[in-house]
Order: sequence, then C-alpha cells, then structure tokens
Amino acid sequence: MTTRTKKSTRKPTARKATKKAAKKATKRTVTRKSATGLKVRMYRVGFGDFFLVTVPTGRGKNEYILIDCGVFKGTSGTGDIGSIVACVNDMLKTTGGKLALVIMTHRHADHIAGFSKADFSEFSASLVWMPYWEQFNADKSKKSKAKSFAATDNQNLAANGGQNMAMAGTQTSEDEDENAAFNLQLDIQSIAENLVMQFGASKDPNAQEALAQLGNATGIEDFNAVATGKKKTGGGNAAALATLKNHLGGDGKKVRYYAAGDEPELPAELKGLKATILGPPPKKAKAFLALTDLKKGVGQYLDSMTDGDEGTKPIEPFPQEWTAQKEDYKPKDWQDRQIKYDEAIYDQAIKVVEGSQPDMLAAAASKIETFLNNQSLVVLFEFGGKKLLFAGDAQAGNWEYWLFKMSEPIKDPTKAGDIVEESKELLQTIDFYKVGHHGSTNATPIQMVETATDRPAGSKGFVSMCSTEDDVYGNKDKSTEVPRTLLMDALAKGSSLIRSDGIPISVKDPKLSVAARKGVKLPTPKVGKITKTALYIEYSF
Repeated sequence: MTTRTKKSTRKPTARKATKKAAKKATKRTVTRKSATGLKVRMYRVGFGDFFLVTVPTGRGKNEYILIDCGVFKGTSGTGDIGSIVACVNDMLKTTGGKLALVIMTHRHADHIAGFSKADFSEFSASLVWMPYWEQFNADKSKKSKAKSFAATDNQNLAANGGQNMAMAGTQTSEDEDENAAFNLQLDIQSIAENLVMQFGASKDPNAQEALAQLGNATGIEDFNAVATGKKKTGGGNAAALATLKNHLGGDGKKVRYYAAGDEPELPAELKGLKATILGPPPKKAKAFLALTDLKKGVGQYLDSMTDGDEGTKPIEPFPQEWTAQKEDYKPKDWQDRQIKYDEAIYDQAIKVVEGSQPDMLAAAASKIETFLNNQSLVVLFEFGGKKLLFAGDAQAGNWEYWLFKMSEPIKDPTKAGDIVEESKELLQTIDFYKVGHHGSTNATPIQMVETATDRPAGSKGFVSMCSTEDDVYGNKDKSTEVPRTLLMDALAKGSSLIRSDGIPISVKDPKLSVAARKGVKLPTPKVGKITKTALYIEYSF
C-alpha cells in the first residue's frame, strides 16, 4: 500500500472519508532514497517512551518524527528519573521546534506525560497521528451520553472483574456501542477516586498496583490529594492531550486517527517515506481489543505484571496486623467454656467473605490499563530500503489481529496456525524494532520474536530498542518483572538489543545524575552505529 502524501493544510477527513480516498488513490512509485542519515534517537527518561526519528529528505535537510513523549513513576515510585524536561529541551535544539509528524501511540502517561511536564510552546507539527479509538474521546457531542452509560454500568463492569470493559454496550446500537465501550476512559477519574477511598491506605501490593495502573491512565500521581480536595484535577494526561490535539494538532484540524488497514496521510516534507498502519484493530475487529494476554509459555514469556504462578490475588483492604486466622479466634460462652464450631461452615463463610471483598475496582483498573495498551497505534516505516517497526504498547489482540489475520481472537496462538506469509516476511525483513511496553512480557509475543530472529545464516539482523527502567513494575521472584528477563535475553540473542538504561545520563539544570543499569551493556550492531550522549542513545542506519 502506497502512502498518500499531501500538503498538511488540507481539511481533516473522517476515517470513512479516508477509506474512500484510499480506494480512489492511484499508486505511484516512491523514489528510493539512501538510508544514510536515517536515525532513531531514544531518550532516557526512565519508565516511558520518547523517540525521535531523523529522516534525511535530501540536500542536507532533515525532517523529524516524534513518537511519544512520556514517563511514569510506576508502582515503585522510581520510574520517573527526572530527565524528561531536559530531554524535550534537547529535542528543541535538534529540531528547531519543527516536527513534521507527531505520533501518540496511546493515551498512557508513560507515553504522553512529557507533553504536560515540559514546555512545547515553541514546537509546531505538520500532522499528529493518533489511534482510531482515541477520536471517540475527542467527540464532545458524545461525552454526556458516554458518561451517562458509565455512571449506570460501572458497577456491573466492576462486578464482572472488568471483563466486559472492551465489549461494553454490545447489545445497543452502533453509536451507543462506540460511546459506551470507548468512552469509559472519561470515567477513569471517578473509578480512581473510589479506589483511593477504599484502599488508599492499604499497603497490599495488588492495591498499589491498581493505583499505579490508574495513575498511568490518568497521569495523576497523587490520587489521595485529589480525593481529599487538596489538589485539583485537570492536569496530567488531560493537559498532555490538550497540547497534542489543540496546540500541535491545530485544534484538531491537523489530527488524524488510524486503525489497521487505513492509508495514512504523511506531511509533504517527508518525501520518500512510506508508512503502513498495522494496529490497532479496526472497528470491525473490536473483539481483539479485549484480548490483552496470551497463554503462558506459548504466547508470551510467562504472564503480565500482577500475575504470578499463583494467579492474581484479591485486594487485601486491611494491613496484616488487623487480620486474624481461625486459630486466633477461640470463642467462649458465658461460663468461659470453649465453643466448638463446624470447621466446614467456618471455611465456607471465610470463602464467601473473601469473595465479597470490594476488589472489583482493582480488576477494572487492570482492564483499563491493558485495554488502552491494546489501542496502540502500530506503524511500519520504510525509507531507503530500511524497515522500522514501532509497536507502542500493543498487547495480545493488537498483535494477533495482523500476525494471524483471524476473524476472532484466540488466547492460545498455537491453535491459530502459522503467522501469515505477509506478516512473516515483514518481521523477517525489519531493520529496527521498538520493543513494546518497555519489555513487558505481554507486549512482544513469542511468535514475533521467533519469526523476526529466524533469518538465514549471514543475515545482518536487526536492532531492537527498549526504553525501560528496572524495578518499577512487577516482581522478579514471581517472574513478573518489567522488563521481562526471558524476553530481554531472547531479543539480545536474536538482535542487537539497545536498552535506554544502558547509559548514564546527566543534567546540569536542575542538577541530575543517573548511573547506567549494572549489567546492561550496549551491543555492536552488524550494520550502522550507536551514538550515546548525556541524555540519549541514537542508532544511525
């Protein structure tokens, strides 16, 4: 599919109009330019993505593509290392503030927080790309309808452990389906505040994980302050989205929303660049958004962040010192005689109580986290004979839709047959891969790694870049750490894996120094070279 290239001043079109234009568009030959000067820069911001692609368009002139700019503190509170403002200032020096294209893969803080934390007033963009489903959040005419649905059905969603999150409203009309299912993000704030009121003081790791997930979805780092009224809402991701859609996006006029199969519009200045949209799944395949994890061992490297070998545990609303076991409770009658009770009845009662714990909001928080990840915009760029795959935080359903070309999602990918030839050829010829979700196990399927690394002897391979920070999410003892060790090992063996925490960084104002992660080394790629500075690592093709 040849990418359309038009002047960015044309009026925005709806997705349906874009498809019509795609059918009418005539194919033309894209003149192959040399890849010399093509670069991917990965800023070290901590647990977040911030990538700048330099596209050499001729006569010594470079154009720039910004893909995400975010960071989040995570469960540990250490994910934001404090460098993102300095990194944005560095990007301003490099680009002069002119960005040909800005891509927001999805609306999580670890991908967009920089747009609110840093000053973007001196930046401009010709076009802004966002995932297809994001446009429903931007439609103010649908907002009240969506909020009305969420207000009446949030309890039902939570009671089902959030399982209906991606498919809510399927019994209603087409418009109601879109409003209900994809505007639930509008009520994330309400869900978060309810969670804080119930579990804000809990030290239970699952409660803290849920709070972190909601924080990433909203960009709010202190829910306790918001819930008690000490801090007003309106910042965080809301401010970042305002910068993206209103400032950089020209009040929406320069914003385009895409799903798999759409033919994207590229700014005229990006001559010679081709783009293919692989994800998220389109409207007709929205069922794939609900598939957030694949089967352990055959689809992903163990399981997602909060799941260990024992499965997800319910929230514990009270500290351990306030809990008691049946052995601690020995009831006596008025004559101080021990009362005997039926062990079976007692155990049954305990199960009922535990099953009734209000952990449904935590389950909903987890679903919101993974649901937004699955909306990620997945883009394949081609320039000068090089192929660059940026996957955002795409999870199981997003990957499965274009890898296997199935009509319905399936949790066990071994039952889906082989990856289709088109996808196999793509993976085996990529020159660059942006590792999904900071190295999380559920964002880079085993089949993707095996296929991409299955190349003939003498192949020059490909480069993988992973923007991550250890000890922010998960637990190594439970094999749920991010980045997942087994995944990092597989990518390091089959590609030249470059991790953002492989370099030390330093900032003069405010003074900041962060050491490189012990044991993380930079590879020597078979093609191209790596440049490292005080703020970033850059790969030149």
